[in-house]
This record gives sequence, structure tokens and C-alpha cells, in this order.
Amino acid sequence: MLGPAEAEHRRQQMVEPAAAARQHHDPVRAERARELQRQVEVAGVLVGGVAPEQAVGPGLAPAVEVGSSDRVEVADHDVGHEAQRGGVDEAAVDGDDARRRRLVGRPDGRPATRRQIRRHHPGQHGRVGRAVEHPDAGRVEVGLRWHRASLPQGACRRGLAARAAGSPRGATGTFGGLRSVRRLARLPALLLAVALCALLLLGAARAVAPHLSRTLDAVDRERAEVPLDLRPGAQRTDVFDVHGRPIGVLRYDVDRELTRLGDVPTDVIATLLASEDAKFWRHTGVDLRATVRALVSNVSAGSISSGGSTITQQIVKLRVVGNERSFNRKIREAVLATRLEEQFTKSEILEFYVNEIFLGNGAYGLQAAAETYFGKDVSELDVGDMAFLAGLIRSPSIYDGFDKNADVVTRRRSSALARAEAEGVITAAERAAFERRPLPKENLSPQRTDVRLRRDYFLDEVTTALLGLPELGDTHDERFARVFNGGLRVWTTLVPELKEQMDAAVAEVLPEPSAEGFEVAMATVDPSTGAILAMVGGPEFTDLQFNLATQGMRQPGSSFKAYVLATAVEAAGLIPHDTISGLAPCTFANPPQADYVVHNFGNSAGRVASLRRQTLASSNCAFVRLGILTGIDRVADTASRLVGRDGDDVFDPYLSLSLGAQEVTVLEQAAAYATFANDGVRMEPYYITRIEDRDGNLLYEHAPQGRRVVSPRTAEWVTATLHANIESGTGTRAQLADGRPAAGKTGTAQDFTDAWFVGFTPQYSTAVWMGHPDEKVPMRDVQGRRGTGGWIPARIWGAYMSAALADEPVRPLPSAPAANRGPRHLFLEDDQCVIELDVGAPPAAPDAASPEEAAPAAAEPLRFDQPCSMVRLDNASDALVPLPTALCEVPVATSFGLTRNQLIRCIDVGPEHAALIRAQAAAEAAEAAAADSSTG
Repeated sequence: MLGPAEAEHRRQQMVEPAAAARQHHDPVRAERARELQRQVEVAGVLVGGVAPEQAVGPGLAPAVEVGSSDRVEVADHDVGHEAQRGGVDEAAVDGDDARRRRLVGRPDGRPATRRQIRRHHPGQHGRVGRAVEHPDAGRVEVGLRWHRASLPQGACRRGLAARAAGSPRGATGTFGGLRSVRRLARLPALLLAVALCALLLLGAARAVAPHLSRTLDAVDRERAEVPLDLRPGAQRTDVFDVHGRPIGVLRYDVDRELTRLGDVPTDVIATLLASEDAKFWRHTGVDLRATVRALVSNVSAGSISSGGSTITQQIVKLRVVGNERSFNRKIREAVLATRLEEQFTKSEILEFYVNEIFLGNGAYGLQAAAETYFGKDVSELDVGDMAFLAGLIRSPSIYDGFDKNADVVTRRRSSALARAEAEGVITAAERAAFERRPLPKENLSPQRTDVRLRRDYFLDEVTTALLGLPELGDTHDERFARVFNGGLRVWTTLVPELKEQMDAAVAEVLPEPSAEGFEVAMATVDPSTGAILAMVGGPEFTDLQFNLATQGMRQPGSSFKAYVLATAVEAAGLIPHDTISGLAPCTFANPPQADYVVHNFGNSAGRVASLRRQTLASSNCAFVRLGILTGIDRVADTASRLVGRDGDDVFDPYLSLSLGAQEVTVLEQAAAYATFANDGVRMEPYYITRIEDRDGNLLYEHAPQGRRVVSPRTAEWVTATLHANIESGTGTRAQLADGRPAAGKTGTAQDFTDAWFVGFTPQYSTAVWMGHPDEKVPMRDVQGRRGTGGWIPARIWGAYMSAALADEPVRPLPSAPAANRGPRHLFLEDDQCVIELDVGAPPAAPDAASPEEAAPAAAEPLRFDQPCSMVRLDNASDALVPLPTALCEVPVATSFGLTRNQLIRCIDVGPEHAALIRAQAAAEAAEAAAADSSTG
């Protein structure tokens, strides 16, 4: 619809009839002109439904029925827009060839031959009277008569563009004359009478007469009661990536995407009409000749063997009367078709038809068929394509197997091309060229998918998310119908470039498929929003159809230690500088079960070191002690909130939890580590950003949902520790190519059945898992090494994140916060207080075959400026409190003059035994010193 400014511009371009009359000093003529103009504008309101001030626009046709002597100035022939939309009417120009002729609806106003009219505006109808040059005003004036059924698309809605410059005699003031419309409305009865007469004359009266009265009564009721509408049927749902590009469709039995009639090329529409309904623009719902011809054929055959249905009748059959093969159904179909034409314009009927027709292989409408058979948009179809599709309308199943039916396919396409040539749509040479074109192959569209075969892991997750949205229905059945038949448009968080970089990184690190069937799964989350940007769910979806990134529950191994560290800092007030023993093997009471015995990776003896150093070394004994000291129930609670679990899905508070013995998914890991990158606020992961219905109405828009799990200070401590792990710990193979800061942790399950690397930058949090998709198969030889998290997953993570961040600005990670106290040594109640005085010397080089979980390559001295504090967990206050008595009350730096690598064992005792224990400790120290000196 035109705006006021453009409407005014159009109005200024028109010749004002009253002004023209004043030029000839004829007040009577001017008044008649003004009256006719008012009638024209009123007709625009009654028929077109638009206000008079909006009744001027591009592509408008004259709209007043006038007599042969009336003079109507054609004020606007700018119809380039409507010509592209297939809505310009054919004009049959009459009159003396010596006189000036003008084609209504042609922008340049030049004369046109009938062939040109048929070629450029095929199959459309209108009638133009004698075109003469006015002797006085020098204007071209045309006598016109239009009927409503021949309106070009948009003309009825946009109003009228004619101005009268003479006597209004004969003008009705309506579009095509209301009298003409009423005359056309009588045609159904005439058609019915003629058809029945034909049957009677052919000897069918005996078959028809018993049912005639009942049929006519039913028809009368249906004309008044049966609802007719052109609302689209089931329509597929289109899914788009973050850029708005299509990534797939969701459908059940119907693959349909609505298209506007104006998006279909005019020659394609003309080819369709030539094949299905050549008189579409002229009939009022029923083609009399075709109907009588079909009835004669059917009576001769003794059954309904041919149809003769117009496009309008086909729509009635699809939406109302069904496929029953009977004379009663044909009569009902004809009557309701005329009623449909009374209620809707030709363009509306045709647009509904091109979206409704079934064209095989689940494709409904031209858009879906264009994608299915040609792999292109409907706007790219040509006459040859449409000729192929025209053969599908009457029997779509004939094309399920192209090879065995190639002759039938070719014959039907040739028939459609012949009709197009006969109607002037194409030339003989063009027809020959189209007939030489190879037949299309089946199912070319890369976007086709349905509920049974969604060919992408991400699209599968989007579908699951849609079926869970209450905005799409109260019940699962309602949501299912809306998702697969509702014509939704769904925008997602997918960044396809990241998915491609994931695939490239996996191929780079694992160029050959694993003989044992080991697979990789990945997921990337935006820490600031929770948007799931990309994922690898495993091998091809059609091969597995099980998303390892979201459905695969596997043990996280040492990557879980980040959650233990976060709990210790958050709930117990510890800092990474606090020290704890990692000596192994270590044994812990675990009633009512047997004692829990733990070994470090590679049977390492371990050491006493800070929590930071124990994280870099991935010490099992240190983290089991830390979990017990902090409280396993607290660890279970914090870890559950980090990965997003509640209710019955939370972790169980077992001692083995600190070592990642309970299973998680790849996506849960990526979202949990994203919490550390987002200052301790967990953003709920999501796939869908926005949903619209078929009319563009907003149904759903994601609102980011975040909740704080740990404090910013805790997130900073954990981030700083995990950053050090990539710099000098078990995650060095994950270092990024440009040296930008990153944080992460390796993880390896028992017997090397699962290997992980999970890490983040400020932009992305990514988890990488490797293992066997079906069972726990030990990865003892993957490219010559054991399958640890620091081997394959860390390398994939580094390669992928380096590519993903190549064009992103370098953003620093937060620094470790300032400590509000000095370090303290941590030990359990009834445990030994073990302090290593000096670990300044670097440890021995780790085993080359298993460097991933071994101690770091560099060590730092531990300096204690405070006494060793014995602490315990107070169950009442949930706080760590010092034990009332302790031996280690003397600063370690001055204790007994011990040398490097000698240990003090501090036992919880009362003050009365302090002197004795000091003496015993001194004696042990002396013995140890003597032993060191004797061994050189």
C-alpha cells in the first residue's frame, strides 16, 4: 500500500478531469467529470477495501464500465512492478490499424501485437475498447470494460486509476460493473443445467435422476453453510543460523514453504496455467466446455474417468469435497468453485494453488518442489522446470523412480511444453531446447529433513528444544503439530564457521579414522550469554543418530578437579597458595564400605605442595584430601550447580566424586567452565534466539537466564590456576597459536576410557571429549601414546580455538586476586601434618610416554612464614576452624634445623605432651640427617 507522500505524487501525475473541462469552458462537463470521479473512488472503497486517498498506485488498471461514446483518460500505466508479479492483464486491442493503439498496463505506451501480449502477460484477461486520440485535448482516450474476475494482482486492493473526461453515461461506479458481477454469479446454475442436460441427452437420466433432487438440496445448503477459506495447509518449519541463513527444515508429512505469487516468474505461471487451466483468467470457477467434455467421457466409460476440473475446482476438491469419484461430488465441486471465485480474487486463488499442490516426495507447493527436484529457489525456475513439475500434479508418484519411468516423465514434460507453445508462452525453438534438457535427479535439496531423519546434530537439538517450549502449545501433541506443520521460522545460535573449524581441527589431529572406532565430540558456548555456538556430536548423524555431545554420559576424570577447587575456595575460604599433601598411595576411611585407596597418575609418589601446584600436577591424593576437607556434600552441590543439574540429577557425595567418577556430558562441561569465564555467573545454554509464525508474528524470543554459582573472587582464583595449567601444567598442548591467554584442564578416566580437555577464553568455552561411543574401551595406543586428555583432546582444542579466535581481539584473563592472608597447610583430622621444607630443586623429567598427567616441568620453592595450622571442618558452622592444640606451633623455618626434603610429622596432642613430641621429632630429624650423610 502506498504511503501518503507517494499517493500525492501519483495524484499530481494524473490529469484532473475538471481542470481539463475548464480549459474548454464547459461547467456542465466539469461537474459530470467530478461526479464520475467520486463514483470511481467509492467503487475503490466498496470493492478494493481502500480509502480514496490511497487509491493510486503502480500497476493499476482502468476500473469503470463505460459506454462506447464515453471518454476515459488512462492516467497511469506504470505497471512494471505488477508485471514482475504476474499480475498485468492481457489487452485485446480493437479498432482501425491506422488509428493510434495503446496497450493498457504497458509502461512505455507503445503499440503491442497480440503475440507480444500473450508472451509477456500470458493467460490473463481484460478488454480494451477503441483507442483514439482526442481531437481537442490531444490525449489518448479508451473505452473500457473490466469484470472483477480479471483483476490484476493488487489492483482490487490498491484502488482505481482512471479519471473520466466526458459524459458518465453508462458508468456504474464499480470495478467492472456490479451488474456484470451479478451476471457472472448466475453462471453456476447455467453450467449445472447444461451439464445435466448433456447427461440426460446421453442416456444418463436413469442413473442421475434418483439422486438429482437430493444433490441439488445438498448443494443449496453447501452454498450457504460450507465454510470456504484459503488459509494455507500444513507448512514446514524453516531453521536459520545466527546469520539468518537456512540450515534445514522440519516437517512431518508435508514439505511446504509459502511463496508469494509475485515471486514466481510470469512465464512459469503461464506454463502452469497452459497445462492445468488455460481459461483460468476468463472462467468463473468452472470451464463449461471442459466439464461437458469430461461428463460425456465419463458417461461413455460408465464411471468417473476424467475430470475437466479448473484450478478453482481442484482447490475445492483438496479443501472440501475430497476425492470421491461420483457425479454428486463433481456437482458440489462445481457449485462451490463458483462460490470460491465470488469470495476471492483470481490472484488469491492462484497463489493458494501454487502453495497447495502436491508434487511428490513430500513436496507441497512450487517452493518445496523447486528445492526438492532442482535444488534452487522458486524465483529461479524456468519454463522447462515448470513443464516437468506440471506432469507431477495429476500423478506425483510416477516420479518416485526416475530411471524406470524416464519415458513417462519425458512424454508428460513434452505435453506441457507443447501446451505452453500453443498458448504463446514459448517459441518452437525454445520448446525444442527444453525437451533436450536432461531430467532432474531426485532429492537435490541440501535442506530437506523431517522428524524421522534430521541430518544434523545441532538441528536435532533445536527440534528437541522446540518441542519443549510452552509458547508453542500446552501439550506435546500441540507443540508437535506446531513445529512440524505450523510453518514456523526459527532463528538459532549456530555459527557455521565455528562448526567448520571444529571439523577441520579434528581432521588435522586425527587425519585417519580410528581402527577401534574412537570418536570425538565437542561443544562451544558463549560465556556471556549461554548461546550454544557449535557442536560436533560424533560421526555422520545418519550413521549414529546419537549426540555424544549432549546425550553421551562419560566420566570427566581430572577435569572435574576444577569444581573441587572452586568449592574449596568458595565454601571453605581456602586460597590456591594453601598447601596440602599429595603423597601417594593414600587411604581413606569409607564406611560402611572398604577403605578407599587412591593412587596418583602413573603411580607417582606425589608431594606436599600448594593447591595451585597440585592442580598443575593433577594429583589424585591431594584432591581427594581436599574434597574431604572441604566437604564432599559441598563439592557435589557446587558441581551440580556449575553443570546445571537439580532435583534427582545432582551428583552423589561419594569420595570418588573429586576424581570425576560420576558422568557428565560434553555440553555440561563447556557450560560449567563458561561460568568461570563469566565471573561466576552461569548462563543457561540455549539454541533458539527467536521464533516467528508464518505471518511474521513473534512467538518466542530468548531472554538470557543467568544465576550466580560462585563469587567473582572464586572465579578469578580458578581462572588464574587453570591459566597456569595451560602455561606449565598438564595442558601445555592446548596453548593457542598466537600466544593469547587461555585457561583449561585435562581429564582422563580410569583405564583411559575417556579423555577430555575443557577450557575457555573470554569469548568461548569449549569442551573436547574422545572415546568409544558405544562402550568403555581403553585407549592404550592412540598415535603411539596412551589416550589421555593432554594428548589428543588438548591438541584438538588448541587447533580449533586458535582458528576460531584468529579474527577476534585478544582479551586478557582476570588476574589472581590478592590474598587476604598467608598460606596455611591443610590436613585432615587424625591425619599427619606433613610439611616439605624445600622443594626448590626441579623434579626429575617425567616419563616421555605419559607426560600429560605427570608433575609439571618446573617447580617453585614453598616458603612458610606462619606456623602450620591444624584445622578441621566444624559440622555445626560449616567452617574450617583451627584445632585447639597442635605441635607445629613453631615457625617451620626455625624448626629443628632440618635440611631439604626432610619431613616433620605433627600429631594432634594436648599441651602436656608438647615437650615430649618435640623431643621425639628432634630425634627423628637427627636420625634422618645421619642417614642422609651416610648415603652421601
